[in-house]
Amino acid sequence: MGLREYVIRRSIYMFLLIVAVVCFNFFLFRLPTFVLGISPVDLMIDENLRRNLTREALEEIYLRFGLVPDPDIFDWIYMFWRYIVNMFTGNFGRSFVSKGLVIDEIMSRLPNTLLLMGTSSIVSIILGIWTGVKVAAEPGSTKDVTAVTVALFIYALPIFWLGMLLLMVFAFYMPIWTNGLISFPLRGTMDYELWVAVKDDPLGPLYVAGNILHHLILPMVALGVGGYGGYFLYMRNNLIDVMTEDYILTARAKGLDENQVLYKHGLKNALLPMVTIIAMTFGFLINGATLTETVFNWRGLGRYIFDSLVRLDYPVVQAIFMIIAITAVLANFVADLLYGVLDPRIKYG
Repeated sequence: MGLREYVIRRSIYMFLLIVAVVCFNFFLFRLPTFVLGISPVDLMIDENLRRNLTREALEEIYLRFGLVPDPDIFDWIYMFWRYIVNMFTGNFGRSFVSKGLVIDEIMSRLPNTLLLMGTSSIVSIILGIWTGVKVAAEPGSTKDVTAVTVALFIYALPIFWLGMLLLMVFAFYMPIWTNGLISFPLRGTMDYELWVAVKDDPLGPLYVAGNILHHLILPMVALGVGGYGGYFLYMRNNLIDVMTEDYILTARAKGLDENQVLYKHGLKNALLPMVTIIAMTFGFLINGATLTETVFNWRGLGRYIFDSLVRLDYPVVQAIFMIIAITAVLANFVADLLYGVLDPRIKYG
């Protein structure tokens, strides 16, 4: 089977998987209504207020949120059809809490999540690969054992605990120790008082960007350190395995310098399995880091998921879960294609 046929077949599988995820997403968040008969409107409206509403006002509330009171089988089919149409047109309905459009709420938080997840992922990937290559050149050495021990310790650290530790040291105690010369924000994505103060200043955007970066440092470090251990261990183990292959022995027998053997022959092949890991990492960027964003009160999708789960705001949760699932499926699809293109030994079949 050639690459073209493989792409077509994988595309069909991907489409069917997305359809299955869409259907599962619909029924998962409607189980309370489907099984227990609990309507989302019951969660939004106090019982005393509900008794004072007219039937027309109550029907208007149901209509506004795309719901049907006491749905029968035909109502469920209609709601499912509307859900499918809305999902594939980007209409995720309205939040039960804010009453605003879910897509607007998501898009307002998406840049913050991409900024945090993107920077922390890039840092952890680069550092993990670089240090993994350095120690893999001397397996079993003191440097290798020390690096593996540190990486395993970091890998085992709960990221939310690391985030709270960073906040305690650098945002609480550091200003005390340095008399306010060095300090980091305790919470938030930016200081909105600064935005109000400089919004009419020509250099206002620079001040705001600097303030956002100031708030970004601690959560980025927490996520970057948390992800570093996995990339380091994976890169090190891959490269050590590659360096035992026959073609590496042949390269050494030809008299090539050890650096040439390592970087020209070993590293190129050891990086191939990393393609899938990195692609999946960027596929989940939109997911956000729920615990980290919650600890640092970072206004991203991760914190939005947490708040929506607590408030039972299922239009928000099902929309974000849908986006996460689709991006993960697409990332896996891209990773499969890249792996086959980069490694000519892969045969499609």
